[in-house]
Order: sequence, then structure tokens, then C-alpha cells
Amino acid sequence: MRKRVLFMLISMNVGGTERAFLNMLHELPEEDYDITVLLLEKKGGLYQELPQHVIVQEMKDFPHIGRQLSYNPKEKIKAHLSKRRYKQSLFLFVLHSYMKVTKDRRILFKNVFKKVPILEEKYDVAVAYAGPMDIITYYIANRVKAKEKYQWIHFDVKEIGFDHRFARRMYRLFNRIFVVSNTAANHLKEKLPTLSHKIDTQTNDIPALTITQLAEKEDVFPASSIIRIVTVARIMNEKGPDIAVKTLYELRKLGYNIQWHWVGEGQWISHIKEMIQEFELEDSFILEGSKSNPYPYIRQSDIYVQPSRHEGYCLTIAEARALKKPIVSTATAGAKEQIKHGETGLISEINEPELLRNIIKLIKNPDLRTKISEALQEENNKNSIPFHSKEWSAHYYSSSKKEALFNKMEKEKQCNKGSIYS
Repeated sequence: MRKRVLFMLISMNVGGTERAFLNMLHELPEEDYDITVLLLEKKGGLYQELPQHVIVQEMKDFPHIGRQLSYNPKEKIKAHLSKRRYKQSLFLFVLHSYMKVTKDRRILFKNVFKKVPILEEKYDVAVAYAGPMDIITYYIANRVKAKEKYQWIHFDVKEIGFDHRFARRMYRLFNRIFVVSNTAANHLKEKLPTLSHKIDTQTNDIPALTITQLAEKEDVFPASSIIRIVTVARIMNEKGPDIAVKTLYELRKLGYNIQWHWVGEGQWISHIKEMIQEFELEDSFILEGSKSNPYPYIRQSDIYVQPSRHEGYCLTIAEARALKKPIVSTATAGAKEQIKHGETGLISEINEPELLRNIIKLIKNPDLRTKISEALQEENNKNSIPFHSKEWSAHYYSSSKKEALFNKMEKEKQCNKGSIYS
């Protein structure tokens, strides 16, 4: 019997979470699953890449809920008082006073969601995939009927704003909690020790053969002696675009003929454009915009650099590894799990001087770049980049299905020695 599975995400904007989700979808056999994707907003650069057999729905109540959860209570109370809505202002005062005393935000969510209906459909599995995201967590926990419920965590909770009290009270309603790296999983266990038994690591899927094929689809750079650095990431604080601009400025001051290509968009784009102008890097720090296929940029780079302040796993590092590119990354949780410093890449402290030093090390040492690429090729041949986690697939496949999948993967290994399945 086909299993009914619901995944809930924010949108299908171009990002690591959404790419990892698409990779997972493509590995769930259509004949075994009826899949529904529920989005807060039906939009995004990767929206058209959702498989045709997937049912896509939108949470119609999200605009109202988003506003209700983000308002400033003091301003809202003042607004009600100015219009002589005394009952509403008293209610909000009591509500937020209770939250302040108990440190329990669930009462706010319960009030905001009170008119949001429970989904009529029943599912075998419901997944709060874009996490931590409180609206999605609350909706899956309280407005979806499913035999099992899974929470996904794509970030290192030690490095982001994370309401562990809310999470502890909500995550207990889920059967399993999947985190994208071991380090991030351990940090979550430290925050939620009573739920440690539910927490498992599930690294993001990497379809290496597909990535290699997509990377060969076009040439995005002309032949040149310019050293090309590429980063694929959203333009926002956590990804460190400001660190990248300052590092490039120092590289140019030292006389290196370099262009840094940043593939992605985001909230900080105006700020970064101002920085690029301030440092007079208009011709050397190139904002490429969002690309549904960023792999040709990675393939044609001389060095792939990830200057993030924090990462749960970092899918783009895994993709650069699949394409055998010399990598310099800051010392995030995901990078430290994926890169062996000095062997399959270089890991830098999260600051401009250290990032600069490691980039220069690769620029001045082409033999080291070759050594890293060869080590990544050997790693690929050993199939050591994760493709499909046993923990996750155990919930999706019966013994016979798992055996069939294993046999299929073994055949693919023999046919595609350059692939990275495991």
C-alpha cells in the first residue's frame, strides 16, 4: 500500500534546505508514496523543480498568522486603547504577561491558530522539514493528523536564536528529530537533554552523478588567467558575505588577480552592494544572482570558499566536494565534519585574516590544490559522501524495499565509478 507523506516547508526559494529536500524527493519511489508538499508561500526559484507527481498546497492562513505572531505587543495594545477596544487590549496584556511569567509561547500560538482548521487528510508520516521554524513545527504538531511525525533541523542551534523552552514542549509531540550533522545533533541534545532519545543525525542527500552532469551543461566563465573564487550561498549575515568582501579587498591590495563570484540572493544584498562600492571592488566581486543550476560556477572555480559564520551541514560544501574542487571554509559544524584539514580542504577560523591566509596558501601552492582534488576523487571513489541515510530510509522502506534499493545502488556504483553513493 502506498504511504501518504506530508512535507512542510517555508517556500521553494533557492537554498540548501530546499535543494536537500528536492534530492530526497527524487529518491522516494513514486510507486510507493503519495507525497504532499505544504508551503507557507507557493514561490521560489526551485518551485518548478518539484516533481509533477507531487501534490503542492499552500497554507492560506500564513499571511494572517505571520502578522499576528510578529506584532509588537506594546504597540498593539496602544492601538487598541486609542480606538477604545478595551477588551482586546486587556486580553493582549494578560496574554503577554502570562507568557512573560511562564516563558511559554504556546499560549500565543494557540490563540493565533484557534481559527486555523485541522487538515482533513490523514497521513502515514508528516514532516516539519524546514526547521527550526516555530510556525511549521506548531502546525504539524497540532493541525495535521499522522501516524508518525518528524521534525527536521537544518541549523546548528548553538549558533542561532533558538527558543529551547518552546522546542522542548513542542518536539516531544514528534516521533523523531533529524539533524543534518553530528555536531549540530549533539548541540541540540545539550539544549534538549530530555529528548535525546528522539534525536538522530540525517545528513543531506547528495546525488553526485546528477550534480556532475548539471555542472557540465554550460561554461559560465571565459578562459582567463584570473583566479576565480566561487561561493554559493544566500546573501545574509550567517553566510558571511561581508567577510568575503573584506577578504577580497586584502587579496587585491596584495596584488592578486582575483575575481570572487557570489551565487545567490538575500536580505543583505543592498548592504553588500554598498560594501563592494566602498572597497571599489565592482569589477572583482561579482554578484551573480540566484541560479537554479549553480554547478557550472563551482566546476569552473579555482577555489571554492565558504565564509559562513555558522552552518548545520552546508550542502554546497558537499557539492563542491562532489565536483572535486579545492575548498576553504570557515570552521562551522558542517565544515568540520566534511573536510579533513590539509587533506580534502582547508578550515579557517571565522575571521578575515585566517580566511585570507588559507586562500593565499592555496593560491601560492597549486600542488596542494591538485592534492586536495585528487584526495576528493579518491573519497568519491570510496563513496564516502553520504547519499541516503539508513536512519531515514528505515522509516520509509520495508525489508524488501530496502534490499531492492541496496541492489539498485550497488549496480549504480559499478556503472558510475565517479559517483559518490553510499
